[in-house]
Amino acid sequence: MSVEQTHEERETLTVEVNIPGHAPRTTTALFERTKKLLVEREGGRCYICGRTAEESGHPLESHHYPVERSLATAWDWPRFVRDCKAGAWGPHAQAFDWDSFDPAADPYRFVDDQTVNGMLLCKAHHTGKDEGIHTMPWPLWIWQRYAPDGYQISDVEIIHDQT
Repeated sequence: MSVEQTHEERETLTVEVNIPGHAPRTTTALFERTKKLLVEREGGRCYICGRTAEESGHPLESHHYPVERSLATAWDWPRFVRDCKAGAWGPHAQAFDWDSFDPAADPYRFVDDQTVNGMLLCKAHHTGKDEGIHTMPWPLWIWQRYAPDGYQISDVEIIHDQT
């Protein structure tokens, strides 16, 4: 088989990194409140496939993005703030109240605010095997949003245009 033909790509991804120590995961009131706002702002649709909770069969999930919650205490906040203020992470992160933000006191004020650090996903595109952001490399994950309608990406995913 040549690369000109559709072909399967198998990736075995082993990652060994040192995640900083952090408190056990909790669902904060800020997360809950702003997740509801994120759902409203995004029309209750998954960022990748556009399905609603009813269409996907599961409640929509909010993925911490771009700052993963477990990494909040080992983040170069001054550099990130500069990038956000410059618009590098989009208009929502840019509009955050950076002047009153003190990451040393409470980095979760940004991290758990899903209106500035959240991506709405269906369960499959959040944690699903061969389709979730937590289970596959970024280039292949984001491709699911832009692959042509009808394309079979994997055994579990055929693209259905949701526009």
